[in-house]
Amino acid sequence: MAATFILATVLAAGAPAAADSVDVAYDALIQGQHEVAIEKLEGTSDAARLINLGAAYAAEGRVLDARAAYEKAAFAERYELETASGEWVDSRVLARQALASLDRPYLDTRMAKID
Repeated sequence: MAATFILATVLAAGAPAAADSVDVAYDALIQGQHEVAIEKLEGTSDAARLINLGAAYAAEGRVLDARAAYEKAAFAERYELETASGEWVDSRVLARQALASLDRPYLDTRMAKID
């Protein structure tokens, strides 16, 4: 299952200040330390943290918990979030995309070659 991790930078929609840094357990996630990320992120109501919490849950096979985190993020305060690929995406859009990814079965694109 593909996961999109959010970097530690968020830009509050309509906020006059520059982007704020937020600890979203990015380092733990990219290092595969999902339980560490979960411990850092549980109990939050921040969209960026909820999205990464959902990604950590999904990586651990906790699909129902991932769904709950993504659903909360979809209705949390809206932000522009920087993804690991450098794109800026609306937090609600990203949360809905993450929810949709939970509903798609993993598709292995490798194919056997028949000679």
